[in-house]
Amino acid sequence: MGETTDGGLYEIFQQDYGPVGSHSFEAARENFIISSAGFAVVSLLLQSKDRHNGNLLFDNVGRLVHINFGFILETSPGGNMRFESTHFKLSHEMTQLLDPSGVMKSDTWYQFVSLCVKGYLAARRYMNGIINTVLLMIDSELPCFSRGDPMGNPRKRFHPEMSGCEAANFMIRTCTNAYNKWTTAGYDLIQYLQQGIEK
Repeated sequence: MGETTDGGLYEIFQQDYGPVGSHSFEAARENFIISSAGFAVVSLLLQSKDRHNGNLLFDNVGRLVHINFGFILETSPGGNMRFESTHFKLSHEMTQLLDPSGVMKSDTWYQFVSLCVKGYLAARRYMNGIINTVLLMIDSELPCFSRGDPMGNPRKRFHPEMSGCEAANFMIRTCTNAYNKWTTAGYDLIQYLQQGIEK
């Protein structure tokens, strides 16, 4: 998208779905919010990295779709130098759609965070099943299983020691921490300079 327009996501959504406030724009924004929350929870639990803009797609109704999961669990680009310091990507242009207020006060921002919390709490109920599904691949010799503690660390990210209220607050803090983080912008800049991937 960045190659086909001079604007960011906010402008692209208006171009494709109509003016802010119109039914089509708000329906697309709703789809973006819901899908972004789902991927936020998945990214937190599986630690999806290399989340530059070339690995983020949108379908024709505004849903966010992540692709290329070559770096998950214990691996990240650059020899695990931890360029991407947040649990999920929430760039400035993404926050323009999620939070028009720009200060984490809008109804759409609260909707996004609420969905992230609900998704995280739901995933915690299925922690053992999720961990066991990942465990099936541990002997695959995939790089994500070759370093660190590929099974212990995902379990820790579920925070089984926390109460439901504590886990909800953890997810709220995770969303706040990811909001327009400078390291996310820095990683996108690196990808643009090295690979020509639009910011």
